[in-house]
Amino acid sequence: MSRIDAFSDVVFGFALTLLIVSLEVPRDFSDLHEAVRGFIPFAICFAMLLILWHAHYVFFRRYALHDQFTILLNSVLLFVVLFYVYPLKFLFSLLVSQISRRGSPHFATSGQVTELMVLYALGFAAVYFLLAALYWNAWRHRDSLALNGLERLLTVSSIVDALGLAAIGLIACLASLILPSPWSGFSGYLYFLIPPWKTLNGMYFGRKARTLRKLVAAPNL
Repeated sequence: MSRIDAFSDVVFGFALTLLIVSLEVPRDFSDLHEAVRGFIPFAICFAMLLILWHAHYVFFRRYALHDQFTILLNSVLLFVVLFYVYPLKFLFSLLVSQISRRGSPHFATSGQVTELMVLYALGFAAVYFLLAALYWNAWRHRDSLALNGLERLLTVSSIVDALGLAAIGLIACLASLILPSPWSGFSGYLYFLIPPWKTLNGMYFGRKARTLRKLVAAPNL
């Protein structure tokens, strides 16, 4: 574990702290009820940050790069994570409130809905562009890292996967800008493209990985 890993874990921990519903103990039942209502948005945001933390963990576990470009990309990634904590919490608090029909945060104009969706989409795209850049940097160092054929394939797979997710974010951003203001929130449904994309990417590179394993094992038969 390096100082980069330790610092990154501290930042992720601080980001999770910012998601906490309240730092104060409820004084009465109404306060407790309000805190419980915030549980579902907190759980969703917690899961999303945990997924991102795991992707970050896998990268540094796999390559252990500490060059200046990696430090720069990692720093920008952590900055984006911290900046987008409150928009992330606001968005999912809004969605849960709408689903439960218990009211929602007030928007002065319909254009603010568009602004919120664009803000989230740009943050989503930025995070995965940065992850793709980290894996691209690892690809640049493939010789010095002595990556074997399978590890190189996994690196390319991770780059393509992250770029695909970033592209979904950009498409959602574009849809938010194109759709009329009252309907711009429907651009959020584009994020349902994530499971099919990850499935297709996993199937394609999984097939290549199995073929590569057979070729490597063939001489030993």
